[in-house]
Amino acid sequence: MQDMRKMIMIIAAVAMLTACGSGQTGQVDPEADTTATVPVEKLALPLPEPGVVQTVGKVVAERYADLAFETALPIEQVLVRNGQKVRKGQVLATLDQFKLRNDMTQKERAVEQAQLRIEQAHLQMQDVIIAHGYDPDKAAQIPSNVTRNSDLKSGYTLSKSQLATAKVQLEAARHDLQSGVLTAPFDGVVANLSVQAHQLAVAGKTVCRVIATGDMLVEFRVMEADLQKYKVGTRVHIIPVADKSQQYEATVSEINPIVDQQGAVSLRARLAKTAELFDGMNVEVVLMSEK
Repeated sequence: MQDMRKMIMIIAAVAMLTACGSGQTGQVDPEADTTATVPVEKLALPLPEPGVVQTVGKVVAERYADLAFETALPIEQVLVRNGQKVRKGQVLATLDQFKLRNDMTQKERAVEQAQLRIEQAHLQMQDVIIAHGYDPDKAAQIPSNVTRNSDLKSGYTLSKSQLATAKVQLEAARHDLQSGVLTAPFDGVVANLSVQAHQLAVAGKTVCRVIATGDMLVEFRVMEADLQKYKVGTRVHIIPVADKSQQYEATVSEINPIVDQQGAVSLRARLAKTAELFDGMNVEVVLMSEK
């Protein structure tokens, strides 16, 4: 049995040597070689056109407003939602109007009372002056010590100070009432809405952002070596990463005169049309140099 196995192994080795020495068997066919070089003209890869620089950028809103309440009160109404278009002056949300109006009414009454106290103090001061033997209507003839004594006894100057304080408080109440109604500062779209009705407003915390429609820019960077090809007014083609079937046109409007550590310069381009673009969108930017 062992002799038979040895014989089989010898026959197999002879067969392999015969195959390797043959001029036909095992010869590589040049036409079937998958590593052969393919002529450039047969490649389907798109080649960049001369004078075209492609980079990436981000859409940014040129004008926006972050709106917040100034008073910590319950939110009465929220009248908009994210993505909603709004007009200048449109009401977006309101605080508890009853409390704000009630506070302003109290401040108005405080002003009225301060005015009455001034009138009473003025009459008392005149009585004191008359008691000293002087005519209140002839102030130039009244000695300064008599005037001062009459003022202290009547409380006239103090009453005037109280009226001034009451008026300041009334103006503050009116401001609170006005700021308790958030309105759109310009035509735009609502974003980052973070509250709902019946929540307690946090003073100074952003309720929502209004982004002005039609005022959108693209921020991107160009290598220093390519900067000389472009200037303010150069056309830019914008392709959203989210939908590469869309293309927008923009014009370079700003060039930041600083080269960063990576050897790049920041540019901004103003978009001609922004209907489907959002603040923060990633885009591809193709700069077409002038020919």
